[in-house]
Amino acid sequence: MTEDNNRNVTEIPVTQAETAGTSPPPEKTREEQWAEELFKHKQEAQENYEKYLRALAEAENTRKRGIRDREEYLKYANVNMVKKILPIIDDLHRAIEAARSAQDIEAMAKGVEMTVAQLNEVLKGEGVTVIESVGKPFDPQYHEALTVEVSEEHPQNTVIEQFQTGYVMHDRVIRPSLVKVSS
Repeated sequence: MTEDNNRNVTEIPVTQAETAGTSPPPEKTREEQWAEELFKHKQEAQENYEKYLRALAEAENTRKRGIRDREEYLKYANVNMVKKILPIIDDLHRAIEAARSAQDIEAMAKGVEMTVAQLNEVLKGEGVTVIESVGKPFDPQYHEALTVEVSEEHPQNTVIEQFQTGYVMHDRVIRPSLVKVSS
């Protein structure tokens, strides 16, 4: 029976608009489509500009942080070396106190020599070496001539006396030796 009822009913096509109770949206004009697309591009451009500004600010902050870190590093770069020198300074203070009350000058001189040797070891550990000058050919990169003396005993331009020791650190002259040169 239901089969018969279904055959007698004619189907009427129903549109989507009729079922929703509204009419379909009208087609957009070209101008409206372009305006919509332009609006989307403007939004995207604004978002990209904001991202650019954030990236620029972050780069500036990174640059400032790098400068601050470098200044901090330079400020405290020699802390380890200073820590190594402090016990030597303490030894020198003890030598001064001993010198005030000591009768044995030889023992005091030996103590100061030991302290100087200790200081030289610290400098050597930091890559500092002494410039050997006496008897060597004069080299303006390592020596500064204070006087020139005519000498029959030494070849010309030879360092015959050193007034002040020079030092090199990792192949860079920290202080040239002050010397007397033969002519």
